[in-house]
Amino acid sequence: MSQDGTTSEDYGRCYYNEAHLGGYDDYTWDNEKWRSFFMSVADRLVGALNPRTVLDVGCARGLLVQAFAVQGIDSRGVDISAHAIESAHPDVRDRLSVASATEPIKGRYDLVTCVEVLEHMSPQEAQLAIDHMTAVTDRILFSSSPGDHDEPTHINTRPTEQWVAWFSERGFFRRTDLDMGMIAPWSVLLERGEPTIHELTQRYEQQYARERTELTDKRAALLDAHRRIQELHEQLDERPVDTEEVDRLTADVAQARHAVLVNRDHVIGLEAENGRLNRDLTRVTMELRQLRRRTKSLAQQRDELRQRVQDLRTRLDRNRARVAELESTGTGRPSIARRAARRVRSALR
Repeated sequence: MSQDGTTSEDYGRCYYNEAHLGGYDDYTWDNEKWRSFFMSVADRLVGALNPRTVLDVGCARGLLVQAFAVQGIDSRGVDISAHAIESAHPDVRDRLSVASATEPIKGRYDLVTCVEVLEHMSPQEAQLAIDHMTAVTDRILFSSSPGDHDEPTHINTRPTEQWVAWFSERGFFRRTDLDMGMIAPWSVLLERGEPTIHELTQRYEQQYARERTELTDKRAALLDAHRRIQELHEQLDERPVDTEEVDRLTADVAQARHAVLVNRDHVIGLEAENGRLNRDLTRVTMELRQLRRRTKSLAQQRDELRQRVQDLRTRLDRNRARVAELESTGTGRPSIARRAARRVRSALR
């Protein structure tokens, strides 16, 4: 790494255990919060893109790689931190390797993911990483924090539009029809293409129109609320204060706030239950696929055994017929052939 970039030593045990993403050994596959998060990301990408092969550049402990692997995707990951790879979950460790994003990437992938990585690299190294990623895929999920300057390893934070512009220089453009906000507000899906100026303008104008409409509606609602509040203030100024009514309204507000808190707790519980159900569904689906493959294999074995039994029966019938034929020929003392036939028949019985 260059002198103005971070090094592999910056991402050791201290970084992951005490400083990174909540810390204290929390960033692991065994942590339900992070496992659910990365499973939801993988679900979204598999549903939208259906990739067969995925490479996660800057994979850390390989949580996203493992989430893809659970769904049967051929997923791999690289990271500069030997500690991160060594401390990964045993189920995914053999899919990960120690390597820098500045190194050329071998092979080709349906999807490359790079989540919160390039802000840790020097500007020169980040450009080199973009070159290597765009050389091995046609789709890139990209996310880089534009802020969070309290993180000491964030040495190259940029606004999202700057990163997207650099990717466009390599022929990659934002998919405005897919929202990657479940990862971070600044996450984008980039795809190789050669859109015309008309297509690019239309794509961004559609996105701008949606955002502009939402902003206009919210401003109108805010203005209506402001006018209503002003009207209520004027009504209060025009009549004496009814303390009993104020107390009643205060009690109603407190009760309503309590109901909101209770409903929020219920919603959080339902969301957690939904997450568990989704994970159970994924696991059961994988088990069902395995059982179907096993059933198919057993059915093939059954058919083969049936054919073998049929062949043996056919041979047995032919031998019996031959024995009967030998016994029916000749008279008097049994010939050697007839005696041999009888022995064969006894053996067959």
